[in-house]
Amino acid sequence: MNGINFRIKQLVDYFANGNNSVFGNMIGVNESNIRSYINGTEPKFNVIEKICSALAINSEWLVLGVGEMLAGDKKESIGLPSDFTQQVPQVITVDAHNRDNIALVANKLRAGYLQGYNDPNFIKTLPTFRLPNLNNGVFRMFEIEGNSMFPTLPDRTHVIAQFVDDWIHGIKDNKLYAIISNEVEDGLIKRCLNRIKKYDNLICKSDNRRNYPTQNIHPSTIKEVWEVKLHLNFNLPDPAEFYDRLNDLEAEMQMLKLKKNITD
Repeated sequence: MNGINFRIKQLVDYFANGNNSVFGNMIGVNESNIRSYINGTEPKFNVIEKICSALAINSEWLVLGVGEMLAGDKKESIGLPSDFTQQVPQVITVDAHNRDNIALVANKLRAGYLQGYNDPNFIKTLPTFRLPNLNNGVFRMFEIEGNSMFPTLPDRTHVIAQFVDDWIHGIKDNKLYAIISNEVEDGLIKRCLNRIKKYDNLICKSDNRRNYPTQNIHPSTIKEVWEVKLHLNFNLPDPAEFYDRLNDLEAEMQMLKLKKNITD
């Protein structure tokens, strides 16, 4: 295995926990191609370009082994103590039974939330709700805009997320989180890989990876982390079309069998 093949293997381990298929989906390349690159096949320029574009990789590092792996990442210390625990947000409103309300951060408020997330006066302006079976924690509701998390979370889906206090250790790989960070003006709802302790980075993946590249968030810019617990989708799909196509396919197969029996 030469230099670039070894570095591709490093990327597969780093971004996909060693899963060639997952990594291939992230950059739009077949799993068999990823396997061949690891085994010694030289990747073509367009594949190198896909890797660097989709995963924010430094091209000089990938091709020549020069510099840092992540483009623009200076590998600085995250600047937070190992026992860091973020203060739980102040609860502003409660219901008639003295239970914490869930504040809604709608699309039009997301940019302002980055500035006012710890301002009680701002939080008071947010609409609040109660939902069953959400207890023993502080929750926020976020509205999703766009299709970066499609098909898991379509456009205009609402997610309810629980506050994560010790997010340096608490973020679990491949779980969904709302990330409030200075690097992203209106926040992120992403599937995360926790590489904070190992590489000083939180890797934020879209489920729609063909159209939305993975982002690397430096932990020193993170203000809050919320773990998604459930979602509300107001655009309920109609399964009738799917079942109609399935029934048509079944009928066609039956006719093919009948024709075969007649000709035999």
